Amino acid sequence: MPTPHTDISASAGRNQTRASLIAATRQLVFERRHARISIQDITRRAGVATGTFYNYFETKRKVFSAIADDYRQQFAMEIEQTRSRVKDPAMMVTITLQYYFKQAQHNEQWKTFIEYAGLQGLMLRQGEQSSLDDLRHGVRAGRFKVEDVFFAHSLISGMIDHTNQAISEGRLTSSDTDNTVRYVLRMLGLPDLVARALIQSPLPPM
Repeated sequence: MPTPHTDISASAGRNQTRASLIAATRQLVFERRHARISIQDITRRAGVATGTFYNYFETKRKVFSAIADDYRQQFAMEIEQTRSRVKDPAMMVTITLQYYFKQAQHNEQWKTFIEYAGLQGLMLRQGEQSSLDDLRHGVRAGRFKVEDVFFAHSLISGMIDHTNQAISEGRLTSSDTDNTVRYVLRMLGLPDLVARALIQSPLPPM
């Protein structure tokens, strides 16, 4: 019968193998692009048997998506360091939207990976639950004037997706994305003068 120590060791081993597959795939994507990578290339680079790949990922696209998720988790952790020090709900929404738009526009590693991995159209944005919680927090604090939080969240999500699509097509400047943030703040009931002042807030380092 396996001991708790054995279970922990097995789990750590699985995590290490998965991490090795992800690291190998990331390297290969930047070296060759997705169309020139085979699963055998990945497992050879990771130092595991070919069949091991399927214990963790069903297809190559699944491991590409896992790498993109890792990037997005890193972005979320970085912005959370700043968000944790912000008390004003409107300021929190502002810096979060600005941060993600700036990363989508200027983070060359993210942009290159998405292109080379064949994941064009994958959006870089705040998590659904986190953004919904931000709206609820603003309403409870009396900062946002929203009758239906879910409807407002749906409208804002659509604006963000449209903006991200335009970013991926190279059609927007930083001032354009700042205007998107400004319009979101106005939708939430803030006066335009206040919205304009909020978008001048400093962002965390890229």
